[in-house]
Amino acid sequence: MRLPFIGSFWRSIGESASTADDAAAERLRARAAATAPVIWMIGKTGSGKTSIISAVTGDTRAEVGSGFKPCTATSRVYDWPDGAPILRFLDTRGLGEPGYDPAEDIAIAETQSHVLLVCMGVGDPNQQEIVAAVTRIRRSHREWPVIVAQTKLHGLYPPGAAHPGSYPYRGDSADDADDAIPRDVRIGLRRQRELLAALPGSPPRFVPLDFTLADDGYVPPSFGREALDAALLDVGVVALENLAAFAQDGLHGGIARKAEPLILGYSTAAAGAGAVPVPVVGVGGLVAANGLMFRALAERFGVALTGQRTREFVGSLGSVALIGASARYGVRELFKLVPGIGTWGGATLNSVAAFGLTYGVGQAACTYLGAVKRGQAIDPQTIRRAFKDGMDAAARRKDQGAAPQPARNK
Repeated sequence: MRLPFIGSFWRSIGESASTADDAAAERLRARAAATAPVIWMIGKTGSGKTSIISAVTGDTRAEVGSGFKPCTATSRVYDWPDGAPILRFLDTRGLGEPGYDPAEDIAIAETQSHVLLVCMGVGDPNQQEIVAAVTRIRRSHREWPVIVAQTKLHGLYPPGAAHPGSYPYRGDSADDADDAIPRDVRIGLRRQRELLAALPGSPPRFVPLDFTLADDGYVPPSFGREALDAALLDVGVVALENLAAFAQDGLHGGIARKAEPLILGYSTAAAGAGAVPVPVVGVGGLVAANGLMFRALAERFGVALTGQRTREFVGSLGSVALIGASARYGVRELFKLVPGIGTWGGATLNSVAAFGLTYGVGQAACTYLGAVKRGQAIDPQTIRRAFKDGMDAAARRKDQGAAPQPARNK
């Protein structure tokens, strides 16, 4: 049986990868950003805000400041990943700096933030500006979760001391009597808890941590990372949990592992597009998400996206892949691609199916682009198997109750 409409669907994705303009990319980014949880970073200059962003996302661009976009004259937004974010950081200028009035930044943040992440160097006793700002914010937004990252622990270690052998911190008064924690560190942690003891609303969650550079000699360099992730998950930043789960199902190494957030971001954006009526020609946001993802992945792999390569990838997927997707997800709308069964008409594509299909395409693209980069022959069966395995990974997450869209806390 010839399946011309299915062929048109894949070709539309390929054409989108080659022809999508900046406006289309910005529309997709804006749609993804609208559902991504926003973490507002507050702290003094040098308190470790950028190090935290880099450690949480694993994106080294944060270390040199690229990836940030102006929000106001004194604040920046970091979308991660950049093309279709699943997580956003709002990083304001260091509080307490001479001549800096944070009023505009606070007004902007109040309209879009979901979690307040306060960074306080444990050895810095001058935190009055931070406490005053957080108190003002909490008076207006008592429902906002507040996490206090108590940073730069090693600055209070005795000379030559290393991190404790295992993470000993509880983030409460239990730390005061723990001999595994250096005395000066215990004093600094307690002082900061006391500074925020009268904060309006529910008590903040304190997370001592120490993110250093590899050359600093402290092992591990991201000490307390698991505790910070746990705190973010507890306040509802499920994007991190979804990313970790999908990474466990990763099919490739190297560049592809680092591209996992990008694939998850575009899959989430496609899920949002999948909940609206889909036209026959172009398949709207689903096509755009897949096309832009393929283009972004090609950039990550350092592969020039030519028309011949796009056609080769699309041809490798073939009609069997899409029919398999529809059967796996039980989505009748996908069967309407087949002549004699129906047409796209006013059908609505299930968002879960859109997520799974896009995730599968992302995994297939990594297989294809990896082979191109290594100069290997293209094996369509291998690419289709990667697509199917990606769909299986998405289906497992669906069965375990993971939502395609990251939750938001307001």
